[in-house]
Amino acid sequence: MKWFRFLFMLLALWLGMFQCLDVNAQEVVVNGHGISREAAMQDAFRQAVEQAVGTLVDSQTRVRNYAVLTDDVYTKSQGFIREYSILSEQYMDARIVIQARIIVDSEPNSQLMTILQRLQMIDVGLRDPRIAVIVTEHYNRPLPDPVAESAIINQLIEAGFKRLTDPNRLAHIRRSDAIKAVINRGDTATAIRLAATEPLDYLIVGEAFSEYAGYGPGHSIISCYARVETRLIKADTGEIIAAQGFQSGGIDVTELAAAKASLNNAGKLAGKFFADKLMTYAANPEKGLRLKVVAVNDYAVINLLGRLVREQPGVSNVFLRDYQQGTAMFDVNYIGNPAILAERLEKMPELPVKVNEISHSVIVVSMR
Repeated sequence: MKWFRFLFMLLALWLGMFQCLDVNAQEVVVNGHGISREAAMQDAFRQAVEQAVGTLVDSQTRVRNYAVLTDDVYTKSQGFIREYSILSEQYMDARIVIQARIIVDSEPNSQLMTILQRLQMIDVGLRDPRIAVIVTEHYNRPLPDPVAESAIINQLIEAGFKRLTDPNRLAHIRRSDAIKAVINRGDTATAIRLAATEPLDYLIVGEAFSEYAGYGPGHSIISCYARVETRLIKADTGEIIAAQGFQSGGIDVTELAAAKASLNNAGKLAGKFFADKLMTYAANPEKGLRLKVVAVNDYAVINLLGRLVREQPGVSNVFLRDYQQGTAMFDVNYIGNPAILAERLEKMPELPVKVNEISHSVIVVSMR
């Protein structure tokens, strides 16, 4: 009897593992075509991964991230296959056609799921953000080609962020007093004004410095040391999401090349750090939303609006931060898309709310 119970438990465990395998795998049957057997199998692998992605990620995310999916997923499809079996193989019109049953690995920690989850978080959690990077760089004098800035941009692109502002578009503000105020004093009011004039949602600003560190062995290699001080700011609210300094060295045969190498290395560290911070920010479903109410001179209306906002789905709390000269500022803890909340506010029967502006995290309203 004990042996029977033991065998029963072993069988249940085996079935549970088998069932778990199905949950964390996508099985498809595809026909791969190619001029060789290897090419036909590669085509089959690609089709299988494309079908799996289609079931795991919504169509909007697939369209927005077509280039990333092509470069990082579809062209490397074999790396995401758990196992496969060939069902048939034919030679038709000078091409080989292979029908195969393929299991695509969709374990939560698998490489494929890591890529897809990252893209989904960027699209949903951050709503495909527009990011500007401005880092002024110095080595004895200001450097005309921003090395650390380019390294940060490249790291963000590799992480899946696509809407990076072209640095040439920012040339007119790169060395302006406004950028200096944001970099040196963390002037969030200036950051908000910049967001109103430039199409951006997040701003990474900072300064980078490199200096001579000495000669290497044999006096044939020169080393330099760089530091990059940067902030990540949510442009429409001025919220500082992260601030961090990074240091790194660099070597080369000339002093200027070594300085640039050190700035590039420090910039890579900064780029990886801010990519991670943005993903962490995206993973938090409850984000701060600012509700600005204009041209309302009755405090009773402001008070009623605060209570009504607190009752909306997805809102956990509302705080009145400021009210003067007919303008009120609320901080709203909210899970969801600001556009959805704005639509609900306009439909409230208790107050004639009119939505004037919507951004990633700011809603501006008045009364009709």
